[in-house]
This record gives sequence, C-alpha cells and structure tokens, in this order.
Amino acid sequence: MIWLITVASLLGFLVVNTLANQPLMTGSALASYDAKIWSVLSVALLIALLINVGLYHGCKRKQLKRASPNPALAYRFTLPLLASFIFLLTLMLSASYGLYHYKRYENALLPSAVTVDAIVESHQISDTVSQMSPLSNDNALIGNGFIKQILQVRVDKGGDADSSSATPPPPLTALISANIKDNPDWEATLSQLKPGMQLNVKLQLEPIAKPKPTSLANNAKPLMLGFDEAQWLRQRGVQAKGVIIGIEKSSLREFNPSHVKDLMVIAIEQLRWQLRQKILDNLHTTLLKQSTSIVNAKNDTAQPAFQTSGQSSIQSAIQSHAILLGLLTGDKSLMDSDLKNRYQVTGISHLLAISGPHVLMLAAIVSILVLWLVKWLAPQLLVKLPSSLLVLWVSVVMAGFYALLVGFEIPAQRTFWMLLLLTLSKQLLVNFSAYRLLAWVALGMIWLEPTAVGQAGFWLSFVAVVLLLKFSETIGTVSAAEINNVSQLLAPTARANVLSSFVKTISHQFKALLKLQIWLFVWMLPIVVWFFGKVSVIGILVNLLAVPFLGLVVVPLDMLAGVVSWLPVVGDWLSQIIWSILTTLLNVFHLLLNKLIDTGVAKQSFFALSQTQLALCLLIALLGLLKGLLPRMLMLPLAILLILLPLQQRSLNDNQPTLAVGDNPKLVISLLKKGDDSWLILSDNQIKAAQADKPNFLKTKQAIRNVAADEEISSLLNRDIYPLLANQQVHRLTGVISQTPSVRVNELVQQLAIHVPVQAYWLAGYDVEHSRLDVTDKGVSTSFRAITPRSCQTAQRWQQDGLEITAVSGWHLNLALTDEQKLATQTCYIRIRFKPPTSKPYDVLMLAGNSDIPMQMTEKLCTVSATHLLIQPYNLSIKPSWLALTKPSLLHVVTGTYKSQKLGEDSQLSLASWSVDKPAEHSFEVLYADQVGAVIYTLAPDDTD
Repeated sequence: MIWLITVASLLGFLVVNTLANQPLMTGSALASYDAKIWSVLSVALLIALLINVGLYHGCKRKQLKRASPNPALAYRFTLPLLASFIFLLTLMLSASYGLYHYKRYENALLPSAVTVDAIVESHQISDTVSQMSPLSNDNALIGNGFIKQILQVRVDKGGDADSSSATPPPPLTALISANIKDNPDWEATLSQLKPGMQLNVKLQLEPIAKPKPTSLANNAKPLMLGFDEAQWLRQRGVQAKGVIIGIEKSSLREFNPSHVKDLMVIAIEQLRWQLRQKILDNLHTTLLKQSTSIVNAKNDTAQPAFQTSGQSSIQSAIQSHAILLGLLTGDKSLMDSDLKNRYQVTGISHLLAISGPHVLMLAAIVSILVLWLVKWLAPQLLVKLPSSLLVLWVSVVMAGFYALLVGFEIPAQRTFWMLLLLTLSKQLLVNFSAYRLLAWVALGMIWLEPTAVGQAGFWLSFVAVVLLLKFSETIGTVSAAEINNVSQLLAPTARANVLSSFVKTISHQFKALLKLQIWLFVWMLPIVVWFFGKVSVIGILVNLLAVPFLGLVVVPLDMLAGVVSWLPVVGDWLSQIIWSILTTLLNVFHLLLNKLIDTGVAKQSFFALSQTQLALCLLIALLGLLKGLLPRMLMLPLAILLILLPLQQRSLNDNQPTLAVGDNPKLVISLLKKGDDSWLILSDNQIKAAQADKPNFLKTKQAIRNVAADEEISSLLNRDIYPLLANQQVHRLTGVISQTPSVRVNELVQQLAIHVPVQAYWLAGYDVEHSRLDVTDKGVSTSFRAITPRSCQTAQRWQQDGLEITAVSGWHLNLALTDEQKLATQTCYIRIRFKPPTSKPYDVLMLAGNSDIPMQMTEKLCTVSATHLLIQPYNLSIKPSWLALTKPSLLHVVTGTYKSQKLGEDSQLSLASWSVDKPAEHSFEVLYADQVGAVIYTLAPDDTD
C-alpha cells in the first residue's frame, strides 16, 4: 500500500510540475482552485485508509479461522477496488496540494521592477566565488568576476527608494548578483558578507521571468531547452532577482536572527563558509608557489615548455580545489563549466555531488570510534543499549549533521531519513524491508518539498538505490561456483600461493563491479537522457577507475583534512599537507580525463526522449524489475515500438526541414535540420564586435589563461548548444556558420568540433591567404586546432535535396575603412530556401551583427528579395525600406529580458509605419524572443500565397 500511495503522489506532483511550464493551463487551474478541496480529499483519504486497514485485518482473521490461504470472495474484489479508490484519492490530493504550493509561491513573487535602498542579510554561503589571488608579480582571478548569492532583502524605509515603483514587502528572498569586474573595490566587502552578516546596498530588483501565453505562427512551436532558471529559483524559494548598483562599505555588520530555525541554519552555513575559506587559503598558497615557478621559467628562456605547463597548472589547481570543496561541503562555487563538462563527457558527473556513500562513510567512522570509546570508558552502557543500536543512533546523528553541512542535498537527505527509519524500526522491534523504508522516505520528501519531483537528483538518487537493491538480489548474488572458488582461496592448502589467490579475488571483485556498472548504466539511461539529453560513450569504463579513486581515496582524506583543520596549532599545517597531496592526485586524474577527451576516446552522444518514449521506457523497466506484474514477453514488442517511434519522426524530418532559433540575444544560436543534414548558425551580436573579443576583464602582466572567457564558452556549450543538439537528435553537423567575425565564436566552434564531428565551417572575416581571422585587433590570437574554416562571403552556397543555404553578404574590401566598418562589411547574412518539387519555395533571411552597413549594401546590390521569415537581432535597426524590400510575413526579433536588449525607438516606429502602409493582402506578425523563448519553425511552403 505504501508504494501505491507513493506512486500516486509522484504522479500528482508531476502533473502540477508539468502545468507550471504551461502558463495557460496553470492560470485556469489556479483560478479554479479552492483550498477546501484539499481538506475534503484529506478526510476522504483518511477514511479510505482506515477502511482498508480494517478490511485487511478482517480478511486475515477469517483466513486463520478457515485455515485457508485464499481470501473470501467479497474481500478478493473489495480490497482491489478500495486500493484503486485510494490511488485516485491520493493522486487528486497530491495534485491539489501541489497547486496550493505553487499558488502560494506565485503570490509571493515580486510583481514589478523596483530600485530600492535595502539591507541584505546573508543566511547561506554564496553560489559563486570571485576573488583576486595575489601572485608573485600580479593577480589571478578565481571565478568569473560575478558574485551570486541568495539573500534576504529588507527595504530601508529611510532610503530614497523609487516611490513610483511597487515596494516589495520585507523580507524578500532574492538572487543577488554583483559585478566585481567593473567594481573591483566591492570585492573585499562582499567577500566578507558571510552568513549571519548584513550590508546596506542599493538594488535593482527584477521579477522572475515566467513563460508568457503567446500565440505562435502555424508553422512554429515553443522549444524547451537546457537550464530552466525559473524552476531552479522556485525550488529554492527565490522571489526575485537583483543587481547591486551601490554598497555602503562601512555598514557591514552582524545581525541576530529572529527565529531559532534561522539561528541553526546560519550556524551551519558559517561552518561551511569557514571550511570554504580554509580551502581557498590553501588554493592561494598553491597559486603563489606556481606563479613563482612561472616567473622563474619566464626569466629562463631555455624552458619555454615549462612556462606553458606552469600557466595551465594554475587552472588545474583551481579545478582540483573545486572538487575538494564540493566533496567536503557540497559547495560547488568553484566548479566552472569546463570542469563540469569534462566530467560529463567522461560519464562521471554524478561523482561531483555528495552521495549516500559519502554520508555513510563518515557516519560509520564516527560510530565505530564512539563504540570503541564506550567500551573503554563506560562498558556498562552497553547493557542498556546494545552495541548495534548505539552504532545506528550515532550514525543517525552524524548523517544528519553531515547532511546539513552539505546543504541537505537530496542524496544526503535520503540517506539520513533511511538511517533514521531503520534505527527506529530496530529500536521498536518492527521489521521493515529496505523497499518499504525507501518508499516512506520518498513519500515524506515529496510532500515536504513538492518541487523535488522536478529535480534530476531526486530521480537518480532513488532509482539508483532501487537498482542497487535489485542488483544485490539478482546479478549481485554469488553463485555456488563462485562460493566454491572463494572457499578454495581460503583453504589452508591454497595459502602458499598468495599471489594467485589475490589475483583471483581481485578478478572476482572486478567482475562484480563491472556487472554493477553495466546494470546501472542500462536501467538509468532513460532518466539521464530525459534530464540531460546526452550520454557518455565510455562512461562505464571510466567509472571503474573514478568510483574507487574518488570514493575510497579522495573523499576519506578530504574529510580527514576538514576535521584536523580545527585542531589548534598544527591543524592548518596538517590539513594543507593532506589537501596538497589530494590536489596532486586530482591533477593527475584530470590529466587522464583530458587525454581521453583530446584523443577522441571520450565522446558524448546526444539523444532526446518524447513523453511517449519515456513512458515506454518506464514500462519496460517495470516489467524487468517487478516479477509477476505483467508477462515479461511484452518487453520485446515495447522495445521494438520504442525504436520505431524515432524512425517515424526521422521520416517526417526527411520531408520538411526545421529551423530552431534560440533566445540568447548576445549570441543567436540557430539549428537548421533536414534528414541527416544539420547546420549550426551562430551570430555574435555584441554591441562593439571588435572589443567584445578582447579579454579586458582580466588585466595581467603575464600570460595567465583567460579563465572567464573559457567559462563563458563552456557555459554556452552546456546550456545552449548541447541541449539544442540533444533535442533535435543531432550527432554530427554538416556545417557550422559564424555570421560575424568573432574570436569567441571561433573558440566555441573549435571546442565543439572536438566532441561533435563537423564537416564544414564557414567563418565571416576569415583571411584564407594568411590563414587567420582578420579581426581589427591583431593582438587577439586565433586557433584552428580542431577544424580549419573557409571564408563566409557573398555568393557562397550549399545545396542538397531542395534545401539551399546562401550567403548574401560578406565582403573583403581593400578600402580605407574604420574598424567598425570593416567588421560590418565582413558580416554574412544567410538566406535559407526550401523548394519542394511540387510546391512554392519557403525563404528565410537571417541577419546578424549590429551595423546596418550590410543591409544598405545588399539593398543597393539587389542580393535580397521577398522572404517569408526574417530573423534579426535586437540591436540591428529596422528600416521601412528594408521591410518593403523583403516583405516578411513573420519577423522574429531576438530580444532579451533586460531593457537594454529591446528594440530601439526607431525600429518600433518603423514597425508601426509598416503595419499601416503594408499591402492589405499581406499578413505580418512580429515575435519577440524574450516573450516566446526558443522557437522551432517548420519550413513549410504556403501554396495559398
């Protein structure tokens, strides 16, 4: 019964979680919601459960009296019907409570933007770190130059807040960011804003962007990609986003929490902050030593190779300390996108998070130590409290403390609650199976926090435990032959051959571990694909090395260093020695991962599952795991159907191409797909293209790697490009087009080509004669290590099966032009035309850049004509003459969420004028990316034109 209620609750909360992403359905559901429904359903469910318990025990008593294993006919039909009724009641009750939880959160959100003088209180450590580490002759940036932290905002009533805006009621939970790159004098003050302190600041608060009910064209539909920020903020109870525009440095002070819960939370967060500072201190010491070596190597001209390796070792040290910090406290503030991507490509990203074994390891060590002390100092206590119960209760206390220390992440929560329930069952002499304990824990967690059902960690954590339990019952069971082999190893006659016995034992353990990895990989594949859209090819093999290394070596030593760091006098010295050893080991481990990636051994495969495919996968999993539910022969036709569904979708794509357009206003990312051909089109639309490529946020006298630029590129790959490729099931690219001369885009393409095969690469501004990117800043170096481009210039064309891609602009002119004009003339406008044999063509024109010079030149040279779909960035002005020339039926403007990323007044006037002056028979519609998000268009010709 407990599993029935748990499954029904999961389904109910999943329904609400799905509705939260569909504003039209959410609005109607919330409007018709009545809190009384929850009370009525609760009472009905309680009555049904009591009746079920009574019938169940009555059935058992009648069976005992009749001495028959078969229940009475009435009970045989009554109990299943009542169970079905309880399932429906639980489903409705969980959905009702989920709606109530969501409505309460919606009502607490900031309604509109506001600029206020406020007091911000820190109740937890920051999500990111941005510090300058002093080196031997310069500084190195740790982090990306931005600080993000969830803070409690209390409006300063005595300040000069903008009275015309709606003032948020204090306190308000907000995700606050601060730009340290442009305001370096803020760094010292904000770095000391630890939990339990408050600061007077001036804030620009913005409401959280939510999906808006916007009608789309007939050939367009919304595209859900990558990271869902709104869902992430809801899971953390964040009510607004804000940016610090001014701080009062002298106002940094401590505050007294008003609630006991806040006091406990702040105490735990202060402990986490102190551990972070200890690891950062060790990192600063390491960087100082390495920078000294770099300077010495720089003075020694005979060691250029050592200079290069020394420079890369700085980034390696930061990433190794990021692993140590994450495994010790669950703090991921030092983990950059490059590190996360490296672990994802090799299939070990799950090791970056705190897991149940980490918690159990610490609990086991402490409980054994306490048991030893009790036996030595007070053995009489073991008479009243058996040693097994003592170990369990100490484990519960330590697991709870460690779970709080790591931020109470889902795996740590699961381990703590399972330990607590197991201990209580032993204390009360109640026999509970592991499966029932797991169901109780899952049921409690989702009712305490309904948003947990939308987190990948929840599903991966609980499904992994179920699979491990099942594995221990089936594949993990030792056969009679294996028992005979092990007994032979332990026999006295075999003790002489120690080496042979050791090899056989290791071989036996390795086979069991390999079976376990294959088992977990196969059965957890649907969940990984659903949430992440990509799978590592060699993940099984890398896990065989990574799991023992991180679990048995790094984690215990990391915990030991954290404990001894609190010892007086020698604590810091001992902890730095241990962390230095672990840093060296992790550097070697990361070097091995880099070799696997650079040689092409480690690659990712991109997949996407529809809701129908996910349901089929879950049904197949249930058939495989649960005996007697349904005949297992049904697995074969279901598997065939699972394979045929994507083949059917692929046949549809072979007939009509699709164009997916992203919603990133700075770098527009589009994907054109038809059958096996896929083109990735990139447009870097920074306001000052020449300066956008300059790493001006990190001023160093020595050649230290530009960490922030690498972080930005890795973030673009992981949050925008990889999810897009996974959603469209693209495993290789026919080509990549960079419409603007951009060093940033080129570096992105070079990293992409390492993981995804790319056949062709068109790069605007590429000088074929000198094999370099002809940007105005010759000091900016470019690299073509993975793929060599060809110049994207006017009249360049690709054609296949009725689909044609043509560059209608892009010139290399030997004229006396300014840097901005030269970059503008090299910008490529792309025309896409799809012409089926029996229909009219469908045209798409994709603009790029921020200058209207290419627009004027194409208009004069007559290289453009009427088009159906016109895509352009927000910072490119719209001219009435251009609209009259192209006559678009649909204008897709890639705007952003900020005011500076909207259309200018001249463009808005042009659109208003065109809407009035356009031909009466010509339809015209404008879509804005900040309102509709990412969109995918089907390039279907309209024969009614």
